Amino acid sequence: MKLNLSRRDFSLTASQMIIGSVTGGALMNAGSAFAQQKAVNLGTFGGIDAQNYIRAKNAMDKTFGAGTKVDFVTVRAGSEVIAAMAGNSLDMCNLGSSPMVVGYANGVQASLVYIYKNIIDSEALVVQNSAKIKTLADLKGKRVGLPFNTSVHFAALAAFKTAGLGVNDVQLINMRADTIPSAWTRREIDASYIWVPVISKLVEDGGTIIFKTGDLNATGLVMFDAFLVRDEFKKKHPELVLAFLKDFEKIAVTFKQNPKDVVETMTKFLGVDEAAVMRSLNTFYPVTAREQLTDKWLGKPGTKNSSVVKTLQVQAEFLKETGQINALPKDMNGLVDSSFVAQMV
Repeated sequence: MKLNLSRRDFSLTASQMIIGSVTGGALMNAGSAFAQQKAVNLGTFGGIDAQNYIRAKNAMDKTFGAGTKVDFVTVRAGSEVIAAMAGNSLDMCNLGSSPMVVGYANGVQASLVYIYKNIIDSEALVVQNSAKIKTLADLKGKRVGLPFNTSVHFAALAAFKTAGLGVNDVQLINMRADTIPSAWTRREIDASYIWVPVISKLVEDGGTIIFKTGDLNATGLVMFDAFLVRDEFKKKHPELVLAFLKDFEKIAVTFKQNPKDVVETMTKFLGVDEAAVMRSLNTFYPVTAREQLTDKWLGKPGTKNSSVVKTLQVQAEFLKETGQINALPKDMNGLVDSSFVAQMV
């Protein structure tokens, strides 16, 4: 769903300018102003994120500068982000790294420019208590529901590998996140690798967490969500990309240091309870721009084979193995652009 929050107001303003003008020059100036207005299509997953915080605070002018038209695009999965960027209807959005790899492998012109968060416990494998699954090895032959081409898809495969399980040892079922709770209640799946807030719903309905994505750090993988920006947009409006990332870093500090404000703001805006907001805040682990410039994350501009790139390469191999992409990208470094982060320190 795309919400054009400011189009009507701007159209009225433009009409007033035209009606009130008395010369052809004034008409030309009004038309020129309309044509030159900056615009950004900003993605959100509809939950407690920086984009919706900006929206709730009506702080679009503060973030992007007065006169920038901001349209918020609500998406439900990383695959929708990739499809929207391929169709030029979305400029920036946070998402998991797996769909980024799928998009990159299929020629979508977009770049990973900033780490949105370090994934530690916001994604996890939850098992039905009735299924008597105690370890990862016990998943052999079991039904596991999860959305394909997402970060949890890759994390699940990586987790299974640590237990000696291959792709064919587990029955993976492709499901949208919003359909998993009902399938869980009907006991159509034995387990699910999914993110918050679905995790808590499954735990409350007879589930137990046996693995968290952060556990993969021990294998040398850094799991993360990141901001993806359409290449054409970042070239045309690098100042808007940088302005948003700078504001995001400030908002990330607010999320961690002033949860009271965030809870008050987001409960009213989204119509959710305080517990839901706090669950999201408690699983949000931002990475500072300075830290992102180290080889553990993006590395400085020109860095080759940073930890992020290595993780993306491993993800590409998994996606190729499972038939999600047809061929491995030649150079995964081409997906990462740390030039904006470098301007923030």
